Amino acid sequence: MFDPNAIRSALERLRAADPRFEIVGAKGHRYHLNAPIAERELIMWERDHEVTLPDGYRTYLRKLGDGGVGPHYGIFPLGRWDGAGDTLESFSDAVGDLRAPFPHRTAWNLPVERRTLPDDLDGGGKYYDPSLTDGAFWIAQQGAALRTLLVVTGPERGMIWDDLRPAGGGLVPCLASFGGWYVRWLEHSLREATTRL
Repeated sequence: MFDPNAIRSALERLRAADPRFEIVGAKGHRYHLNAPIAERELIMWERDHEVTLPDGYRTYLRKLGDGGVGPHYGIFPLGRWDGAGDTLESFSDAVGDLRAPFPHRTAWNLPVERRTLPDDLDGGGKYYDPSLTDGAFWIAQQGAALRTLLVVTGPERGMIWDDLRPAGGGLVPCLASFGGWYVRWLEHSLREATTRL
């Protein structure tokens, strides 16, 4: 279960155990959570995009923060991503149709001979076709333009997937819901930080 009080307590322990921000991504988010999103604003976002966000992610946004500390380099604020620039931008043109079911149930990749690996996400033809991530959007950046997807529509709803296309790795399921993925990162980070003491 994704318990906001337990998460908050564990984040405080992690912050105390890693005062020099040595855990991956900590120098950027510094264990800070953005302010939670208001229920009214969240409902309007869901209405505008014609989706209902999965419970664990919704709890994170409402009870913990609209982005901030989390796996990799932290969680993006709702509807934002790191794009091609230095600032967060709206993902509206970069993702597929959020109302359409996510098209994958198992890992996906093009055959090696059909993949193109452009320097940015503007190229790549079919490999970066937004319909490949219908029903999902990016919630975190892993480094080297690799990102984490949250599925919001279809049989994989609520599940986390890795978008490894910039490295030629395709789309890969993490076999965890948002809450499980977040807690797993938190537990791993706490173990890592406490072994350094």
